This record gives sequence, C-alpha cells and structure tokens, in this order.
Amino acid sequence: MSAKWLVILTTVGWSSPTAALVLTHGNVLSGHTRCFGTRCFRPRLGFSEDPNAPPRRTIAELPQPQQPASLLGATALVAGTTVGAGILALPAKTLAAGFAPSTAALLCAWLYMASSGLLIAEVNVNTRCAVERSAVSLNTMVDDTLGSAGSKLAGLAYLFIHYTLLVAYMLQGGTLLLELLPAPLSSAFGAPLFAAGVGGTMFLSTQPQVERFNNVLVAGVILTFISLLVLGAPQVDVSMLGRADAMQILPAIPVLVLSLVFHNVIPTIAYQLRCDIERIRYAIIVGSLVPTLMFISWDAVILGVVPFDGAAAALVDPLAALRGTGDVFGSTVRIFSVLAIITSFVGFVYGLVDFLADAIGWDPPEDFAEEENDAPTAHAVGEEPSADVARVGRRLALYAMALLPPLLIAESDPSLFFAALDNAGTFGILVLFGILPPLMVWQQRYGVDADPAIDPVLPGGRVTLGLMAGAAAFVVGGETLERISHLF
Repeated sequence: MSAKWLVILTTVGWSSPTAALVLTHGNVLSGHTRCFGTRCFRPRLGFSEDPNAPPRRTIAELPQPQQPASLLGATALVAGTTVGAGILALPAKTLAAGFAPSTAALLCAWLYMASSGLLIAEVNVNTRCAVERSAVSLNTMVDDTLGSAGSKLAGLAYLFIHYTLLVAYMLQGGTLLLELLPAPLSSAFGAPLFAAGVGGTMFLSTQPQVERFNNVLVAGVILTFISLLVLGAPQVDVSMLGRADAMQILPAIPVLVLSLVFHNVIPTIAYQLRCDIERIRYAIIVGSLVPTLMFISWDAVILGVVPFDGAAAALVDPLAALRGTGDVFGSTVRIFSVLAIITSFVGFVYGLVDFLADAIGWDPPEDFAEEENDAPTAHAVGEEPSADVARVGRRLALYAMALLPPLLIAESDPSLFFAALDNAGTFGILVLFGILPPLMVWQQRYGVDADPAIDPVLPGGRVTLGLMAGAAAFVVGGETLERISHLF
C-alpha cells in the first residue's frame, strides 16, 4: 500500500513543472552566489580569489534587526513551530511499543533533532558572513555549501514534505469534519470538504486575516491540550503504562522525527537574535525540549487510557477510539485534533504556495490580495482592470498547484494518513534535516579552504557529523529497500 502510494506521489509531485524548475535551476528559493574560501568575498565576486577584495565582515558588522527578538520570544517561536499535527499520530505509532520505550525514543529523537538544529544554526551564521546579507534561507545555505546538486535535493525534499503532509492533513481533517456533521456522508467527501473549506478561506482572505484567525486557533490548541491532561490524568491506569516492547518502536521513528521539526524557523531566530550563538543554542534546546515533554505527557495520558490489543494493534488509532466514546474527554480530543490539523494545514499551505510562487518567478500571493483590496485606487490612476484579473488568476493557479495534487492522492486511498506521515518523516525530514545539515557543516569546517566565522556549535567533530548523517542515511536507505521489495 505505502509503496504504491509513494510511487504515485513521486510521479505526480516530481514530474510537475515545479519539480522541473527545481531540477533545472537548483536553488528556487534564492539565487545568491556562493562565496567560500580563505577569505569571504561579496556575492558579486563569486569564488574568485581577488586580492583586492575587501575582507569578510564580522558578525557585528552585518545588517542587524532594529528591534531584536527577546530570548523568550525566540524560544516560544521554536516551541510553537514544533507543536503540530504530528502529535495526533504519536499514540497510534507508540501504542504497540508501550510508554517506556516510547519515552526513551522521543528523548533520543529530541536529542538528534536539536543537534541537527544546532548544525543548521552554525551553517546559517557562517553563511551570513559569507554572503554578507542580513538573513539567508535554508536553500541559500545548501547552495553555498553543497552547490547546485545539494540545492536541487533540498528543493525536492521540501516539495515532497509539503505535498505528503498536505495529503495527511486533508485526510485526517476530512475525517474529523465528517464526524462533526449531523448527517453521515461518505468518507470520499471528507478531504474535498476540508480542502475547500480551509483552503478556500485562505484563498479568499488576506494573510493578516488568516493570521489573526490562526492565532485564535493556536490559543484553542493550548487550552484544549491542557484540558486533555486535566481530564485524562484521573483516568490513567498506571499498570497499562508498564507494558513494553522495545522493538515495536522502530516503525515509529519517522513520525517521532516528524513531530519534532522546527528547523524552518532557525534562519529567522538567528537573524532576530543577532547571531548570538549562545542565545540561539538556548532557544533551540529549550524551545524544542518543552514540546518534547508535552508529547511525553500526552502519550502517557492516551496510552494509560486506551487498552492495548496486540491482535489489532496495527489497526487501532487510540484517538479515534476516544473520539467515539462521546464523553467529555472524547469530545475534547476531537476539538483538539481539529484545531491542531487546521493550524498545521494553514502553515504548510502558505509555505508551499510561497515556494511555488518563487519557483515560477511570481510575486508572493499575499501581495495579490493586498493589491486586490487596493483595486479602486489602482483604477483611479489608470491601471487596466485586466491586471486584477491576472493577479487573481495567478493566485488561483498557485493554490490549485498546492492543493489539487495532494487532494487527488488523498481521494485515491482514504487510509493514507499514517503512510503519508511515515513517508514525509523518512524521505523528507530525514533528508532535509538529517542528512544535509552534517554535510553542510562538514564542508564549512573541513572543506577545501574552509574558513568558518564561528567555532563549532556542536561538539564531537567529524565523529558526531558522521554518526548523524549515517544514522539518517541508514533509516532512509532501509525504508527505500523495503519499499522496493514490496514492488516485486
């Protein structure tokens, strides 16, 4: 099942015009010239060793934000980004293993992902000094360290992550939406209704409007999560938490890693904290540890309430079982699930739409909405009405490219929620945030003419980098071989 789906998704997503742009142009998010060497030159000088070039500026000399973020604010940004819809899959993926192995695996996953985040922070600060810009994107970092081949791989991984997760969110969001309707409908209607409802609202609204609405939903996520812990704690059967089967945690690794992703905001916090590496380290470690402790608490409540049936473990979703009880706890689980899915869906749709716009060379879609609102003023100064039609058409095309491929895949098989999360974690997250960060740091520390601006953020030298890249490559390689074996 999952192997067939992976082939379909790869064919649909990577044969698209967007993927062609990624493969043709490499870095679709940024076209900045690489510049590394014994000295670091301005981007316009490329790799050439110009003896008359000005020396690399220090971190303090780079453009800095006028109002730097507080350490608390940066830590909260990391924590808020980490808490997403992956939390909904944790109980189902950890039920067979039990609480103790799941907790140990979550802590190991946190250690790995936090270390990966620290590596990205190191690359980010070094790259800022290299290209002498106020802020640099993840793709700029990959392009500057690993060249166009690495940039193409990062672009494809980014595309793959977003499409697979949107498949998962549409399926689960559709299921939850159908549960809320007074009259029963076929499961085939769930994903289209959810995509049209949430995606259509985003298309018709301005970004500030969606952000205000999303902030309300995030507050709801926090309140319902606290309510779940309060309501669920008295129902926990401690004896159920004592069951353990450590080998059953291995299939959960992709979802554990997926649940702890925050790496896309590291360039933002590095800029906001003015490249103060100690403050960045604190924000990453503490900001990712808090959600990890939340996940452990969540897992304890769910696994302590839902009994384990070994014969049906692979078929049971503990949250679905709780939602079906109809009591206050089950209803709160449903509300929490809906809010978590919507907030995650909004963020990934925005990320994918912006990615597609940049790949094609169009303006960001939020600018379209703002210009549409200013249309009467534009007409007053002589702008052709056809310009508005073109802007709306481009906006519609971007949302269609973002939403239709995952919707078609979701409609092909309503049972793909967990398979989508597994594949996103394995072939997306572990490539983009598992394999590439150690390779980038290796190039900056030990590559030809390496001249990093800061000392290593993560200790262990080549051994640590090799183990991190090797561990991710081992999981990706093993899963790839398993998928291939299922095709024959």
